[in-house]
Amino acid sequence: MRKMQALWDYQEAEVAKNAVEAEIRNTPARLQLNKLHKQLKSQQAVIAKLAEDIEAYEKQMIVLTERAEKLEERLQMESAELATIKQDDESTAEEMTELKGDIERLNREVSQGVREAKTLLGEIEKASEEYQTTARAASKGKKEYDALRAKCEEERVARQDELDRHDQKLATLSKTVDPALLERYNQVKQHHAVPIAKIVNSKCGGCNMSLPMVMLKKIATTDGIVECENCGRILYNNE
Repeated sequence: MRKMQALWDYQEAEVAKNAVEAEIRNTPARLQLNKLHKQLKSQQAVIAKLAEDIEAYEKQMIVLTERAEKLEERLQMESAELATIKQDDESTAEEMTELKGDIERLNREVSQGVREAKTLLGEIEKASEEYQTTARAASKGKKEYDALRAKCEEERVARQDELDRHDQKLATLSKTVDPALLERYNQVKQHHAVPIAKIVNSKCGGCNMSLPMVMLKKIATTDGIVECENCGRILYNNE
């Protein structure tokens, strides 16, 4: 069973290294950094959306302004024409009534444009205020993020020697493992973080499924890979 023992020892070393990396990933500083990272991404998305909204509002305001200017020009022309008609004895009441109707319609359109402009200005002001508030919060969060990132890097550097020792041990152990077994181990690892499961009370230590006697006998007499029919983990019997 020396081949399986070598593979088991390799997994034990890998689990030990993973435990150290998990500790590094889950320090208070690292957890807070991850939280801040998500917060900053959310704020940046909000800022980008607000910038798009403000730009769209400003374009709408340009269109409204151009339309208002044209309406004002037409209104001045119609008003001047009405003043002329009033002084013209040959002008008819029908012409004057029609012109007054046009002027009233133009005044309504101008009033509607003014209301739309006020609403649009309110939206621009609201979006701009939210933009500034979010940008200030993001700037403050970025400074905190940079400080935490530096602290997390210090924490990792402080444990780098420990990680290097684990890497050296893994490199040494990998040379003792049958390459075919190691290849299969890495394939199973794609589905299970810990690919090898011990046999405990005739059960797979990974999924707790009872193993048939024929499989137990095969494991006891074979120095190679036997996988659990239920979960696919590599079975290991150290007895």
